[in-house]
Amino acid sequence: MQEFPRAVLFDLDGTLIDSAGGIAWALDRTLVELGHAGVGEAQARAWIGEGARVLLRRALRHAGSALADDEAGFEHAFARLMHHYADSLPRQAQAYPGAEEALHGLRGQGVRVALCTNKPERFIAPLLDALAWHDLFDGIVGGDTLPECKPSALPLRHLADAFGAREAECVMVGDSHTDASAARAAGMPLVLVDYGYHRDLDLEAAGALAVTPDLRSLLVAAPA
Repeated sequence: MQEFPRAVLFDLDGTLIDSAGGIAWALDRTLVELGHAGVGEAQARAWIGEGARVLLRRALRHAGSALADDEAGFEHAFARLMHHYADSLPRQAQAYPGAEEALHGLRGQGVRVALCTNKPERFIAPLLDALAWHDLFDGIVGGDTLPECKPSALPLRHLADAFGAREAECVMVGDSHTDASAARAAGMPLVLVDYGYHRDLDLEAAGALAVTPDLRSLLVAAPA
């Protein structure tokens, strides 16, 4: 990066960690409980990125389940997913190469570091504990922390405000349409990783400052 931001906001799944194996494990156990076949990790990867509710609804529709459009039935299915999701957290704690070094490095340069994820808030602390990352973030917003989650601009603006920074002084780092749309809505510069859960996102056309294969590229020389 050429400029020194006041804060860097990171997406979690597909950006800092490769959680797809654990999420797919939880999703498949939920589907089997409901009488459907599991979909496997490859298919789950294609659906991850817009939160657990969207993930489950996609899986139920794929299975031809009426629960996808029956709110009471869907809430029951979602509760079962959350049960298995909690059990899957150790499987989700797979950091991408360079992620931990980037977090430590940015903090060492005086940059505020935040987590801005659509993962339900109650799962974040146990996952960070499994990664030994519990003290690496100056701010954390989960998918149910605020009235709106990404792709709304609200989580990004909330974190910028908490740091006393303008949106233009921060950077959102992510891997998906959800992250790109949230950054665009907030007027916040965007950096995308070239791995993760892109689905059909055109990385080169997303308006990012940079597309990087390694989060350590975020580290810059501190200004004099």
